[in-house]
Amino acid sequence: MTGDQTTTQRTDAARTVDDDRIDTVGWWQLVGLAVVGAVVPAVFLAMLRGPMPWTAAVVLGLALAVVLPASLVWNWSRRGGRAALATTRRWVRDGSVPSDVPDAVWRPRVQRWLSDLGRRRVSGWFALVAAVLWALTALAGSTDNWGLVLVWALIAAVGLLGDRGDRAAAERLLAAPSRTPDRP
Repeated sequence: MTGDQTTTQRTDAARTVDDDRIDTVGWWQLVGLAVVGAVVPAVFLAMLRGPMPWTAAVVLGLALAVVLPASLVWNWSRRGGRAALATTRRWVRDGSVPSDVPDAVWRPRVQRWLSDLGRRRVSGWFALVAAVLWALTALAGSTDNWGLVLVWALIAAVGLLGDRGDRAAAERLLAAPSRTPDRP
């Protein structure tokens, strides 16, 4: 009997450690952010007319290639890890939470998910305003700004169109009645 408890405890501990691991999609997100961080400064400085400070592009690219993925990992850790976010996303998209997950666990996660969607939408509106302002400067005669218009428009599209109905699904989940634990 003691061996069974030890094995069970070890299995539970391994499951807890596995929950903190980054899945394949998470690794690809980190690699993508590192590549974007390394390439964007070089592309931006290449678009500038005149002398190009390549040392600045290299230093800024290296800094962003480290800072962007690190900030994503920090963001994941503040929200319970990549696995917790993936599980919450699955609950929201499926529109249901497994019955063995208590309200005290899933409700705060879904509320956090909903507030993150709200923040993403607000930043999408700010990006849209920035795209319009850069478009106005490009129309006023500085054609170099069309690249920045495109970047801000893409950021706005991700912020405004990226929730794919997750907001309504999360609100439906939160509107569900509380589950009370069964008592013998």
